[in-house]
Amino acid sequence: MVAAFGDPAAVSAAADELRRASTDVERTRALVGTATPDLWRGVAADAFSVAATATLPVAEGLADSLAAAAGTLTRYAAVQREALSASSGAQADFDKAHRALESNPLDVLAAVDLVASRAAAFGAAARLQQAASTAAAELLTAVGEDGDARPWWDPFGWFNDADEPDERVTEGILDDDSFDPDDVAQGNIGDCFMLSSVGSLLSSDGGDEFIRDNVRWDADKEGFWVTLYSDGEPKEVFVDYVFDNGARQGDWDWLVFSGDKPSIAALYEAAIREEYGNDFLDGGVPADAMEIITGREVDVVENSDYSGMDPEQVDGLRDVLDDGGQVVISSPRSGENQITVTAPDGSSREIEVVNTHSYVVTRIDPDGSVWMQNPWGPGNSADGGGEFRVSPDDVEDLFWRATTTNVTG
Repeated sequence: MVAAFGDPAAVSAAADELRRASTDVERTRALVGTATPDLWRGVAADAFSVAATATLPVAEGLADSLAAAAGTLTRYAAVQREALSASSGAQADFDKAHRALESNPLDVLAAVDLVASRAAAFGAAARLQQAASTAAAELLTAVGEDGDARPWWDPFGWFNDADEPDERVTEGILDDDSFDPDDVAQGNIGDCFMLSSVGSLLSSDGGDEFIRDNVRWDADKEGFWVTLYSDGEPKEVFVDYVFDNGARQGDWDWLVFSGDKPSIAALYEAAIREEYGNDFLDGGVPADAMEIITGREVDVVENSDYSGMDPEQVDGLRDVLDDGGQVVISSPRSGENQITVTAPDGSSREIEVVNTHSYVVTRIDPDGSVWMQNPWGPGNSADGGGEFRVSPDDVEDLFWRATTTNVTG
């Protein structure tokens, strides 16, 4: 009755190995950083200085990537263990109900228990499948948003299983629920910079209307026309297939079962891939995506030393939002950053700020608190999904770049 759930011990062991490797790389980086070539002179000293300058930042980034991947695998192993436990309980309940029905085929309660146990088993499998998808997306992020090569942790391309869109579209992609920004979730493509741009449009009235005008179903050709822009000039791109490992959203729910479908963002993924290739999707910056998607002027406010946004810069972002514009904000390049955030219902929770990641900014309070959303979508392991408020101090400490436009201006 129950599908295999993998080996959480093996996943945890892999996480431990990555964590040890991260520590080793960091120790090596620190050791090289404390070396003092100024104690000698000449060609060797000059060569050492040049090599250290070039490699130390790379080593730091590698250590952070290894640590981030270790954290992802640790969280995935925890979900595996929970799924195994739930599956074992469901199996026991199934066996008990089955035995009762063998003794008395008219035992209605046993029949109900039998169905419920099967539903519980399938529910555990569905949660694990979602966790696997989320883990793949998190591992993609570990390589960094500017990465243009195959990730170091995926030398065989296992987590990016298609170079071409391979899932046929249907008109149902654009039903009323499709425009809910809370439901769009990043798939296994490392394109948070693009998804956050789409999310910022869906989160504003003008942006919502803009997407409705720029994504159109063609009943005769059974596909969508997606309008992209080059230097502000529109270009129509036809999309009849999307990536099956791309951006998704919920489609239906019944008891413990659920299904999903490609989201509006998946249409943009396929259209952009058609025009710019797979390399563009696998790492980029929000400004490029915003220009291509909107054709409008894009402004970038950033601090060259990656320090967080100061209050004056945040006030400027609030002005953009108040004017009906769209804002995406970028997270730290490295480090482990856990902060306390507030949900719309007033509850607080601890979340992990994902490194080299792009978040949608939905609103900004008068005190400088920034409300944002993670394009990883509902149920993600970093923050759980949904809108949350980040304090002014955490914004000033962590979020160093903002990208803005306004499709209503």
